[in-house]
Amino acid sequence: MSSLSEKNHLSSDELFDLIIVGGGPAGLSCAIRAAEMGLYVIVLEARSGAATAGTMNVDGYPGFYSITRQELLDKMAKQAKYQAKIKYSQRVSKLELKDTIKRVYTRVTRGEFFTEELVYQGRTVLIATGLYPSALGVPGEKKFIDKGVYYSVPPGDFYEKTVVIIGHTSWAVRNALHFDAMGAQVYLITNRDSLDAHPALLRRLNESFVAVKYSVETQYFEGSNQLKKIFFKDKEGKTHSIATNNVIVLRSINRNRDLFLDAGLNTTPQGLLIVGHNGNSQSTNLSGVFAAGSATRGDSIVGVDAAEGQQAAMEISQYLTDIQKDSQEIIEAKKAIKLERRFIEGRTEIIEKEELSPEIVKWVIKAPFIAKKTKPGQFVILRITKQGERIPLTIADFDRIAGTITLIFQIVGKSTKEMALLEKGDHILNLLGPLGQPVEIAKWGTVAVLGGGCGVAPVLPKTKALKDLGNYIISIISARSKNLLICQADMEGPSDELFIATDDGTLGHHGFGIDILKKLLIEGRKIDHVVAVGPIPMMRAVVNLTKEYSIPTTVSLAPLMVDGTGMCGACRVRIGGEVKFACVDGPNFDGHKVDFEELTLRSRAYRYEERISLEKLAREE
Repeated sequence: MSSLSEKNHLSSDELFDLIIVGGGPAGLSCAIRAAEMGLYVIVLEARSGAATAGTMNVDGYPGFYSITRQELLDKMAKQAKYQAKIKYSQRVSKLELKDTIKRVYTRVTRGEFFTEELVYQGRTVLIATGLYPSALGVPGEKKFIDKGVYYSVPPGDFYEKTVVIIGHTSWAVRNALHFDAMGAQVYLITNRDSLDAHPALLRRLNESFVAVKYSVETQYFEGSNQLKKIFFKDKEGKTHSIATNNVIVLRSINRNRDLFLDAGLNTTPQGLLIVGHNGNSQSTNLSGVFAAGSATRGDSIVGVDAAEGQQAAMEISQYLTDIQKDSQEIIEAKKAIKLERRFIEGRTEIIEKEELSPEIVKWVIKAPFIAKKTKPGQFVILRITKQGERIPLTIADFDRIAGTITLIFQIVGKSTKEMALLEKGDHILNLLGPLGQPVEIAKWGTVAVLGGGCGVAPVLPKTKALKDLGNYIISIISARSKNLLICQADMEGPSDELFIATDDGTLGHHGFGIDILKKLLIEGRKIDHVVAVGPIPMMRAVVNLTKEYSIPTTVSLAPLMVDGTGMCGACRVRIGGEVKFACVDGPNFDGHKVDFEELTLRSRAYRYEERISLEKLAREE
């Protein structure tokens, strides 16, 4: 085979937040959680498909009374593919982990005579490579591979059949117990004088029908086209044999020990990665490099592997947040000195600016033509520079007499950070609106209005309009913390009852706004209609609750938008099985008909690009 020299590695232009080496339970579990938290993730798996886990049942895995390791792994891989990239047949050849940007080199076989070498770059790396069974190296072994000699659990019915397990770890013991439960005659043989397995497994082994043979050496395998016998020698030198068609070799090794050592990772003499540095349970001795699963323990327990993957994802997210703080501080420092970031060439003037919280800004804008036409539930699209992003914002309030509209936005990305630099007296380059359909307003009776986070702002005009029609208003507003709660005083006026919830309990109910709605419904309060505006998970939870009580529910969606006129299709959402455009058909829809699964996936499409833009902004002079 030929291979490319190192300088000719095919390098991906993508910079990942997290590169996961290994597609087993730990790697896939980490990928699912990390991607759910908005990280840009890729999984590199050496095998050509989902990692092979065998047919053995998984004991005690939450949510499944009975499921095989392979079935569970397939489900995890399917879920991970929705949120992260997975590349198969990627055998890692080199790791460069000491710099800020980590590099993972892989080799991919293309056809019979060519090996392509690739390099992936990321801010963090998770090592979740697992362990591999090692061959015995005895006569007849190669001849009977898959013909009686196996290195993972083969499928089939083993009732009243003879099965020989070779190994000494928990891995071997669990497999022995698995076949014993299937009604097989099981022999567990090892060249050691004791088993290195979990005490609970050893107790179960003692209570089983498994015959354990210690201090024996496998000599050779015998048969014609199919394995017939295995021969082994005891510590006294006597040769014995067992007639069987099924020998499973489960002696684990770590093939990657040299790879880890060359990268500067600390390992045990057995090649297991050492974790627990810097107070994090899954961190290695190298900054930004984490490890989970059997690569750290020497044994594979699916539930533990998955849990470690989840824990690693949390630690990785926190690590990325910490290293980004410097960029955030640079941006804040520029607010005082970068006056050239203010623009006066547009016609739309900011006549009032207020920082409602450290993350949320309120503008009152002079826009008489828009104020004259605006109705509750509509939005505008603005742009502050010629090269800037088009930002859709719901109109939080409007005054037709004064000719003003109120916009409230949360600082989450590059564009909103630049918007926050504008001050009273600055001008917005472009402002288009009002757009979208007004929210349906009627005299329904008792209406529960829920606003979560920055969603309290767009729910305000709807609340006022509902009150003007004579509805009884129960308002529930929420935020992560007291200092992030907005529009409390504004919501008091049109509300007959006002409830407050904060995630950390610093004000009002300690929990979520939906907790309060659920409590009211359980108490028997009659609610005729619900209006919910906020983050997608919050609206989805509200809709799931109101479906149980058959309460009509209106939600306001804010998917990705470009032109705001229905031409680009970027804001398409699925409502009742039909494709709608939020900019012209919405943004207000019947919540019971919204496909929240698709909406959630589409909302994450550009998180990686947004992170890159933030870092570029921080580097600008």
